[in-house]
Amino acid sequence: MIAFDPDSLCREAKVYYYDFLCDESRKSIPQRFAEHIKQCTNCQGSINKLAAVLSEAEEHSEPEQEEHSSAVATMLKLHFAYIGERVTCDTVKPFLPGLLHPALEIRIPTPITAHLDNCRECTEDLERIRELGLNREQLCRLSQLFAQKATGDSVSCSQAQASILAVVSMALHETKKEVLKHVCTCRDCQEALYQYRETVREQYLHEKSGEEEFPCNEVSAADLFDYVIPYGLDPARDEYTRFRTSFTSHVRRCPTCLAKIQHLHSTVYAILERAESDVITIYYLGESAKTEVAGGYDDLYAGFPIRVEITSRTEPVRAQPVASISSIVAALKEKVSTMNFRLLAKAGFAAAAVILVAFALLLNVPTAKAVSIESIYKAIEGVKNVYISKLVAPKMVPVEERWVSRTSNTWMTKTGRLLVLCDLGNQVLIERELGSNSVKTSSLSADDLATYRKKIAGSLGLLPFFDMSEVPDNAEWIPLTDHRSKDTAKATEVYDFSWVVQDDTGPIVSNKWRVFVNSKTHLPYRIEIYRKISHDNDYTLRNVILAEYPSDVEIQAVIEKASFQNVGTL
Repeated sequence: MIAFDPDSLCREAKVYYYDFLCDESRKSIPQRFAEHIKQCTNCQGSINKLAAVLSEAEEHSEPEQEEHSSAVATMLKLHFAYIGERVTCDTVKPFLPGLLHPALEIRIPTPITAHLDNCRECTEDLERIRELGLNREQLCRLSQLFAQKATGDSVSCSQAQASILAVVSMALHETKKEVLKHVCTCRDCQEALYQYRETVREQYLHEKSGEEEFPCNEVSAADLFDYVIPYGLDPARDEYTRFRTSFTSHVRRCPTCLAKIQHLHSTVYAILERAESDVITIYYLGESAKTEVAGGYDDLYAGFPIRVEITSRTEPVRAQPVASISSIVAALKEKVSTMNFRLLAKAGFAAAAVILVAFALLLNVPTAKAVSIESIYKAIEGVKNVYISKLVAPKMVPVEERWVSRTSNTWMTKTGRLLVLCDLGNQVLIERELGSNSVKTSSLSADDLATYRKKIAGSLGLLPFFDMSEVPDNAEWIPLTDHRSKDTAKATEVYDFSWVVQDDTGPIVSNKWRVFVNSKTHLPYRIEIYRKISHDNDYTLRNVILAEYPSDVEIQAVIEKASFQNVGTL
């Protein structure tokens, strides 16, 4: 047998490993490489590892993994479009927020990451964005803002600046989507917005306004982001504006919170408008490319057939032969969308084969399983706060709203015009009639206290039973693949949770809860409650439950205003 020799044919033969695994593609391998692979223990070991990776990926080709893989493939497609191109700070900027999404982690060097490896300014920008702690949707909108070029639109500066008061007042529902986009992308309007907000901040600072008790220190950049960077928001479709009233009414007149807003504004636009550094990188791909990097990164790209050239704006670019970008992209896209690895071997296309091997390694992560009822109960255990709205079919009339905070140990409900706050910490019950200043306060009895404590510790009404121990033996948990959301951002799985209740005297009652669950958090956001009596032909929809999971700041603001201020505006 041939022992491994770094100077042997192993380095050149590795690009044919994938073809070697596919019987129909083996004949396309040059004979000297095919013979070498058959005899070389090192090559055989590498091929076995690759086969194991591909086999595991095929076995776990589940819907959520396919969605995740498709998102990764799309990002890689955009990255690899810059093979052989000059990559500058402006090129990289729109990619920065996406690099912070944990589900889209990139583990192989790309033209974009190669620039980050060598550009201090871009790395610092990435860290500034990381510190903001934005959610996935906010990161996506920030990417869109960074990619947006200031071009003419249907909104004039005079129209946009007429809406600045509404933006500063956080009354986005009084504006339009097109206006918000213009305000975010027009430098003059950005400056006008900043200056107006600064004037307001200084006014409240001098008036010492906003000193009421409020957890300002807990207000994060993510809490404020939508009001500072409303790019991509559509106020006409915001169904939850009324639930943020308590939060926005404080923030817009609190000098401390307004200072946070100004800092966030400055941070984002400093990144957007930063002048490019002198670093320009060019990423070459090919079977004969040798890795070349500067600054002591000798092992940074070890094992990848790439070369990274670092140049400056004044240096000419030397022409280099590169692999076909369109072919690489096509192969990547096909591989991820179909998860059928054997169809991807392309005879003679060595560079694409190398990328496919690397991409297979990228996908070699534990895949998500179907969401189980046990995992939903477990996720609910970790919930800090929840807002629930209960609607009655068929007209979908709201009959109850509920705010539960495990953080502050409170349970608040609104039924009709009656608002009831149960403060478990102080063991009191506060009742108010909306539109009235009359307040009734009473002590919680030991039984009531025990009841509410059990409620707040259980499934919060998001599932029909307190915990798994109460789920009946005849219950079924069935996935509904036809109801799965096609919107990748929602990552929705839908399940029917059904069970039968029967006693000796009454009719047979079949219950069904259709649960729409976020497959990433395992938390339900919509529940449809159905019921069928023994003589019924089909189930009847009785109620719909809508759930949100607000932050401590958001729910505390709602509870405090409802309890201690005029609640007639809720």
